[in-house]
Amino acid sequence: MKRFATVLLLLCSVCSYSQNDSIILKGGEWSRRVVSPGITHHQVHFSNNELFSSSQFINIIEIEFGYKRVIGIIPSPVLKETSLLAKEAGAVAAINGSFFKFNYEYNTVDYNSVDYIRKEGKELAPNTYTGSSRAMHQRGALALYDGELYILKADELKDWERYIQAQEVLTSGPLLRVAGRDESLENSSFYTTRHPRTAVAKLENGNILLFTVDGRAESSLGMTLEELQKTLRWLGARDIINLDGGGSTTMFIDGSGTNGVVNHPTDNRKFDNMGERKVANIVFVR
Repeated sequence: MKRFATVLLLLCSVCSYSQNDSIILKGGEWSRRVVSPGITHHQVHFSNNELFSSSQFINIIEIEFGYKRVIGIIPSPVLKETSLLAKEAGAVAAINGSFFKFNYEYNTVDYNSVDYIRKEGKELAPNTYTGSSRAMHQRGALALYDGELYILKADELKDWERYIQAQEVLTSGPLLRVAGRDESLENSSFYTTRHPRTAVAKLENGNILLFTVDGRAESSLGMTLEELQKTLRWLGARDIINLDGGGSTTMFIDGSGTNGVVNHPTDNRKFDNMGERKVANIVFVR
């Protein structure tokens, strides 16, 4: 096991209890494995209730800026496991994507998404912003423009996503951090209850982090959105967006274990890598 010794270990000035947690995060026994040049898998298990007074199992895929890697979105007209969608795309690594409807029939009308999706310049899932305010999962977006990933914040335009200049767009949220400043968080159960979480972050140097933390188990309780926000801020994130979590939270790395899944998806209610949920879209690296 090697200690986590990369640019991820940037810390910020925070209140005393948070400083203790940030030191614990920094000092964890992180394993580090180069998956492919420019792509590194980091993993740590805080198994003795030491991080946020809880046990946490964290996986991070770090994609270094400047390497010729394809980061993209894969929507599927049929719900499939993250690992299966990743293998079909020839991905080196992947995480589950944004929020979706449980519809197991073939669907190319909106790809079972509840949020906007654009793939290779074509709108696949329409804008679903119909009320006076956006749902929490519609307040930000991942945008891919000429191979670079951006994390964007919705503005006042009702059809905001349609005006993003990017070949691929996936709406999600809530946004946790934008341009180096934390976003305010709501006081509702989705925000304040610990769950498995999936997120994407971008560092000041352009590196991308694909992040999962397991939950709903004694071995890993999961995080509130404030805890997720702090964790990624302490790891140097300039921008952070939350993706679909809970039973959807999955990280795939080609060649790992029996099925490529390196975290512990919860749909089988066991702390193993076999409990994947079928999802509608993923974020992948190839």
